[in-house]
Parts: sequence; structure tokens; C-alpha cells
Amino acid sequence: MTQNELKSKLKSSNIGGWYIFAGEEEYLKSYYRTQIKNIAAPDEAFALFNHTVYDGQEMTVASLSEAIKSPPMMSDYKLIEWRFADLEKMKASELSALEKLFAEKEDYPYAILLISALPTGFDTGTQKKPSKLYNKLSAGFDIIVFEKSTDAQLLSWMKKHFDAEGVAVDLPTLNTLLFRVGHSMQMLKNEITKLCAYAKANGKVSVNSADVTDICAATIECDAFAISNAIIEKNIEKAFLALADMKQQRVDAQAVLGQLSKTYSELLSISLLIDEGKDAKDIETIMKFHPYRLKLYIGAAKKLGSARICAALDSLVRIDSASKSGGIGGYKSIEIFITQNI
Repeated sequence: MTQNELKSKLKSSNIGGWYIFAGEEEYLKSYYRTQIKNIAAPDEAFALFNHTVYDGQEMTVASLSEAIKSPPMMSDYKLIEWRFADLEKMKASELSALEKLFAEKEDYPYAILLISALPTGFDTGTQKKPSKLYNKLSAGFDIIVFEKSTDAQLLSWMKKHFDAEGVAVDLPTLNTLLFRVGHSMQMLKNEITKLCAYAKANGKVSVNSADVTDICAATIECDAFAISNAIIEKNIEKAFLALADMKQQRVDAQAVLGQLSKTYSELLSISLLIDEGKDAKDIETIMKFHPYRLKLYIGAAKKLGSARICAALDSLVRIDSASKSGGIGGYKSIEIFITQNI
């Protein structure tokens, strides 16, 4: 079953059936679980009878069978949820018992069975070559795979949320938000809510990239590149703050050197492409960079120039070699590098 087919069922409120939610996008799993729950068991007064929830490995097929056979109260449906399921770790006996339960599905049409698997809890295989487990379970379940959304899908989704709040936003601002907050739909939703509240409280009809930087919290996905960001911005204070944070977290100095080398290598590639006369669109296609991130790198590459970037890379190679042969290494060598190159 596709997400669009699930949407159609929800729209008609004809949601009877058994479902498995698989894939990495937890926000969408949670969203559609809530939509099904709102139709199947909307009255909290009868939740004890019409909404049964199991979490993790506490579930047994015997418990599922008992819950399915128990009729709803004052409702057409009863929802049985198994959340955070790790189907890959099911014992063969439990999997066999679950398959046998398929035969009873038609006898209890009021029972909606919804299994929401952990991102790593159900390997569905591919569309052309489904996994063995997928083939087994698809005999009794409609399986919906919620893949991680692409940048284009997230940008469109974010725009709809801003539109619903009546707050204007342009593409560069959306790209800044995606870069700063990362790809978690839940985190993005939280930060969009925060930005819209800020705009309304200050009488603003729109938000911009500066608002995103001032208001939104940078997540781990962005902070993982904190020292790279400091290099791109040529901000020595920010670089030393990032370095201090890495020290506190006991990040291995070699890993920091690796990140620095990666950053300067990317800068060099971009700088050489600029030297060849490539424009931003060409470079985005070749390097497969996020547009906002690419804009920052192009700016830095133009300021530094290929010669300075090459010299910085040579320094990093020497630091790496020295650290492995008894010379100055560790964070001390990185601090010297930052002082000399930012």
C-alpha cells in the first residue's frame, strides 16, 4: 500500500484492515497512527475498550489474538497497536503464530491491527526484490514504507506549514532552516511553530534567513559540522568554541583532523570548479551539495582562493604525519592550525 492509498482510506473513514508501518520516517508513522486512532477510537471515555497499545517486545501473538477477538464498545472499530516493533527479532514460533492469525482476520472486521516497526525493525527489501519477511507478512498486512523525505519534499512540506500559519517564507529561508535544523520532520515542525509564533508576536508577516539563525536551535546534524562552519565563516572565535566542545565530548583529535581535511578538500574542489568557470548550478550538480551549504562554500572558496586552500591541506597532511611519528599532535596541533589558517 502506498501513502496516497492510505490517505484515500483515511479520507473516506473506511480504515478497516491490518497495517504495518515500516521505514525511517518516524514523524509520518506517528502522524498516520494518530489519524487512524482519531477515526477508530475517537472517544477517550471508551479508550480502555477500543484502543489497546503494546510497546516494544512486550507483545505476544497470544495477546494480539485476545485483543482482536474482544469486541469494541459503542464504536464500529477497535484499534490494536504494537509500537516500536522489531519484527526482525521475532522468534520463528511467534512469526508462525502471527501468520496463522491471518486466517481469523475476516472473522473480526471491526479489529484494526497496526504494527509500527522500528526503523531497523523491518527490512522490507526493495520494490523489485522484497525481503522474505515482507513476502510473509504482506499475506495478512497492508505494508506502508515511510522512507526518509528528500530535500525537495521537505521544502514543499515546510512551505505548506508556513502557509497554513499565514506566514510568508522564501526558498532561501527554507533552505537555511533545513540546513540548520536538519532532516527530522518533528524537529522541523517544532522550529516552524517557533518561527511562526515569533513572527506573529512581533507583527511580522514573513520570516527570513536571519530569523532562522537567531531563533532556531542548531541540531546535532548541523553542529556536527560546527568547526567546518567556523572555517567557512572565517570565525576564529567560533572555531575555538567548537574545538572546546569537542574536547569536552572527548572527540578523538584524529576525527577532528579528518573533518578539517574533508572541509578543505571540498573547498578546493569548489575553488577549482570556479577557476574552470563553473557557476553555482553546475557545481551543485557535480558536488551534490545542499544549496544553502554550497552558497557558503562558494563564498569561502572565492575569498580563500585555490592556493591558500592547497596550503591549508598541506598543513593538515603534515600535522597528521607528525602526530603519527612523535611530533606535535592532538588538539594542540589543531589549535595552531586554526590560528594560522582562519
